[in-house]
Amino acid sequence: MKKILLLGAGYANIGLLKKINPFVFSQAQWHLVNNTPYHYKTIALHDVASGKHDRSVLFSIRDSIPAGVSISEDTITHIDGKAAYGKQTYEYDYLVIGLGFSSDNFGIKGVTEYTKSITSYDSAKIIAQDILARLQSYLQTRDKSDLAFVVCGGGFTGIEFVGSLAQEVNKKCEELGIDYNEVKIYCIEAMPKILPMFNDNLMQLGLERLRDLGVEVLTSSKILECKEGAVVIEQGNEKNEVRANTIIWTAGVKGNEVIANSTFFKSGRSKVEVNEHLQAIGQESDMSNIFIIGDCAALKDPSSGRFYPPTAQIAKKQGEYLAGILESILQSEASGNKVDVNSLPSFSFSPEGSICSIGGGYAIGVIGNKEIKGTAANIAKWLVESAWSYRLGGLSGVFKPD
Repeated sequence: MKKILLLGAGYANIGLLKKINPFVFSQAQWHLVNNTPYHYKTIALHDVASGKHDRSVLFSIRDSIPAGVSISEDTITHIDGKAAYGKQTYEYDYLVIGLGFSSDNFGIKGVTEYTKSITSYDSAKIIAQDILARLQSYLQTRDKSDLAFVVCGGGFTGIEFVGSLAQEVNKKCEELGIDYNEVKIYCIEAMPKILPMFNDNLMQLGLERLRDLGVEVLTSSKILECKEGAVVIEQGNEKNEVRANTIIWTAGVKGNEVIANSTFFKSGRSKVEVNEHLQAIGQESDMSNIFIIGDCAALKDPSSGRFYPPTAQIAKKQGEYLAGILESILQSEASGNKVDVNSLPSFSFSPEGSICSIGGGYAIGVIGNKEIKGTAANIAKWLVESAWSYRLGGLSGVFKPD
């Protein structure tokens, strides 16, 4: 039987396995490799990093996908035309790469050494533990830098995290007997405004909300260097230092390092450009049996010519689309034929909207062409996230305890 290998258990591959017709599991050997035994809701990791939530974002892979798919817990290091390699070697006839993202430091000095990034459940937990440790340390040292927190990046992840951070630090200060007015929380953004995906009206609402939470937003502030206990920024023609013992980097992401470490692929920023069938283009080797979805796929919007931003929304859609493609391939092969993927329907994507939470109970965003804000936006976001949780675990998945 043909071997179908899936790498990664994020939104893309889980979406594929939730969508595909069960008949395919009798027509090929399906195997999924992931570096943990669980799928985590990436869109909720900011709340794990702030300390608001914990294990409610985790879903057992075995309980979430069809029994016809075997699973290995392994960390893939590189891929070639025959196999993917980790502790074991995983050969394939068809390969689906659905590996997640990694942090991009853009070559800025000190980012790797002195900042932490929200790239996984484990990394988010480390940040939450560090925040609590800094607050507890302040009780002993009275070092004001222990009460200072810098979030580098005013995009979606940075704003969701800094909003949640402000609320959770406030709660912890009350528990520990620390005056929250002594806390300094900064969000540093190089561009003139935060949340560039939204219009000026929504952006201003976001700014007002952050200020109400006690966050100081520094726009038009280019980060020159991160070092121990400080971020060096350029504002106009002036260089300044923002002092803090906790620095979180949310200023950019790229694809998975596995892509960059695999000389088999021609890639940029650990991503591979793909065509309308989610297959690699511009490569030196034949990759007609390889599909790339999610954060490692660089796909252009045909209407704008720009690459789609990596989101859970497009990753799920790509996985669901690919389910149909693989069904067609296996059906054809079962009848002794070989299907030309180019003859199959192309992938198309229309964003359904985007909602950014800024602390509990408040969000801003767009659904279709309509702006939403406040409690209504927060409820809409909860419903969207809950729909995915329901697909994974039913009602118990929606109301999972921490």
